[in-house]
Formats: sequence, C-alpha cells, structure tokens
Amino acid sequence: MKNKRIADLSVISLTLLIIIITIIKINFGSSQWFEMLSFVAEAALVGAIADWFAITALFEKPFLVGKLPIIASHTAIITKNRESIVSAVAYMVENELLSKKVLRSKIEQINMIDGLINFVDKNISTRSDLYEELIEYFIEKINSVDTIEFAGFLESHLKQKIEGTDISDYLNKSISYGIQSEEFKKIFNLILDSIVEYVNRGATKNTLEKFTNDLVKKEANSLVMERIIGILKSVNAINASDLTISILEQINKTLFNLKDERNLLRYEIIEKVRLLFDKIYTKNEVKSDIEKWKIEMLTKVSIQDDLNSIIKEVIEVITKKEVYLCNNSLEQRNEFEGDMFFKKDITSVVTSIKAQLEKSWNELKNDYVNKKIIDEFIKESIFKFIEAKYKNVGLLVKQVLNNMDDESLNNFIKKKAGNELHGIRLNGCIIGALFGGVVFGITHLIYDLILPNIFNLKF
Repeated sequence: MKNKRIADLSVISLTLLIIIITIIKINFGSSQWFEMLSFVAEAALVGAIADWFAITALFEKPFLVGKLPIIASHTAIITKNRESIVSAVAYMVENELLSKKVLRSKIEQINMIDGLINFVDKNISTRSDLYEELIEYFIEKINSVDTIEFAGFLESHLKQKIEGTDISDYLNKSISYGIQSEEFKKIFNLILDSIVEYVNRGATKNTLEKFTNDLVKKEANSLVMERIIGILKSVNAINASDLTISILEQINKTLFNLKDERNLLRYEIIEKVRLLFDKIYTKNEVKSDIEKWKIEMLTKVSIQDDLNSIIKEVIEVITKKEVYLCNNSLEQRNEFEGDMFFKKDITSVVTSIKAQLEKSWNELKNDYVNKKIIDEFIKESIFKFIEAKYKNVGLLVKQVLNNMDDESLNNFIKKKAGNELHGIRLNGCIIGALFGGVVFGITHLIYDLILPNIFNLKF
C-alpha cells in the first residue's frame, strides 16, 4: 500500500529530524527558527503517531498497549465487534447498495435485447472462443441423444396428435388444394397418356371391333334392317374395321384435346371430381370410415425405425456441418461436401431450416415491437429471479464474512480500505505540523508582542 509506506517514512523522517535539531541545539545553541522547526516537527510526529495508534487499534493491540489496561480495552475494535460489523455490512449491502429498488433501476437502464443481439453477432462473426465452445458443447449433446428413445417419443406424440385430429377435413382441404396445383395437372396429363396408350393397344382395338360387330348385329333385329345392313355391307358402306378405326381416332382426338387446360370438357371433369370429393366428405359414414381407418393405421403401423434412421442422418449432418463451419482446409471442405452428396434430402432440409432461422434473426433486429416485448420479458425474468433469491443476499454476505477468521477479516478490510486508512496517518502528520506552526506563532505573538506591551514586561 503506497500510503502506508509514505506514512511510515514520514514518522521515521520526523523522528530523525527532531534528533538532528536537538543535537544542533545542544551543541550550537538555538534560534527562533530552530525553535519553530522543532515545534512543528514534534507536533507533526505527535499527529502521525496518534493516527497510527488509532488505525492500528482498529485491527489489533498496538505495541506495548497490553500493559495499559485502560487503553487496551479500546483496541482490536473490529475483532471485538465482529458480529455487529458483519450484521451492519450485510444490512447495508441488502438494503442500500443492492436494494431491490436500486437493482431494478439499474436493470431498467440496460438495453438487454440489443446487447444480446450484438453479443451473438460478434461471437458468430469472429468465431470467438465462446462460439467454438458452444459449438463443441452442442455437438457433444446432440451426439449423446438416444435416437431410439427419441424416435419412440416422437412417434408416441405424433400418434397422439393425429388421434385427436379429424383428418377428414385435412384430407378434403388437401385434395381441394391438390386439384388446383401444378402437380395435379401433371398427374392428370399422365393419366391421359396412360389411357391413350391403353386405347391404342392391339387388344383394345380387337375388343372394340368385336363390340362394333355385335352392335351392328344387334341393330339388325328386323327383316327390313337386316336387308338394309346387308345391302350397305355389300357396297362396303358399313365396315366394322373402318368403324373401329374411326372411333379410335375420335377417342385419341378427344384425349389429346383434354391436355389443353382451356378445354371445356377438361374443366368439367376436374370440377366433377372436386364436387365428388366434397360430397363424399360431407357424409358422416365416410368420415366415420376414415376415422376407423386412421385408428387402425395408428395401431398397426410403427414408424419408430424410420424416425430413428431420419434422426441419425439429421444428427450426422448437423454435427458435421457445424464442425466444418470452422476454419478448415479446402481439401477438408471438399471431403465434407462429398460425404453429404448422398444425403441431399436431409441437407436440403437442414439448409432450409438454417436459412429460415437466419431470416427470422435478421427480421428480429429491425422488429422494434417484438424486441421490446423480448427485452421486457428478459428483465421481468431477472426481476422474478431477484425477488426469489433476494432474501438470501444478506444471509450470503453474513455467511461469507463469518467464514473468515479474525485475521482474514482484518486482512480483507485492509486490502479494501487500508490505503485510505493509512492516508489518515499522512493527514495527521500534515495537520499536526500545520497546527504546531499555528500554535507556535500564536504563542510567540502573545508572549513576545502582546503581553510585553500590556504589562511592559519582557520575557
């Protein structure tokens, strides 16, 4: 402590100065200036010693004081009043320095959310040690997940969720939405292509030609019609093979036209399909059957193994991806990308989630309404924590101080306030010197000037 060294040196210096002045006075006589210097030095030394005694007496018994009972009873003040001092410090910390009101006002002044956002951005952008530690901790925790147990947990909750959901409404909405989607248009055209392929098969042509012959024979059910059809056949006006080809051409033309989205017949077919589904889902019997089918599927089907495989792949992608976000060589990054090539479905999902998180994070930075809500939530959570734990503040201070022995407590106080306390010794030295100079001046003024003039005496 700087002040202690200066104060100790001042006492030694004053003591030496008084000794030197006394020797000079004995051997060479004295003068008024020597008398004044001696008086000031003695007063300064008295002040310094008195303050040294007072400060030392706070912590222990000063040298040889134990032999003076009256004085000794007023030393080692901190040790003797330990309990009251500890209680007073605890009370001061709990009710003044760290009172609820003070803590709340200080916390209210802090912009929690902006500080948190800046802290996160800085650690991510600089790849700080904290960021790396968090990544390692995240990877460690993810790798420690029991995928079988987690898959069972997910399956159980998914089934509970589905069991309590009326899926007929979702199916109806999905089908209505699907009918209007581009995927449905593609499926509809694929169905038309399949029908065209089926219609133009040789077997289909033979069946249609047989049907045409049977139809012609059926129409010739009277003698007159039979004669007419016979005449037409004789001049090749009715030929079953040509009629079949004509019908196939007409069917192909109609199917081809159905691929045009502006085709009226196509629109009517799709609308009929939509109305059919709407009609089905309005029937209680259909809803009941769907519900029974749902319960049956939930009972019989287990997706735990599939979920387990998906979870394992997701964990593998997440952990590798986080590790290789750090500084790695080009060769290592290429190796990582090669490993992920055959897991594009998983990586695309992870990438999509990451992109959405980044988008939401950037939107939050400019969303003052939600930032204010989050800031108030954080502060309120801190206030609640303080409310719950505040009663322990004074108790904690007492416990810490009571765990110290007398010497440790004294050293603790000396460490915190010792420099200022020894500054008092310097003040005592300076004030003593000033006071000594003033007293010397007043004394000589009275005895050398005032009293001789009053009594006409010379001392």
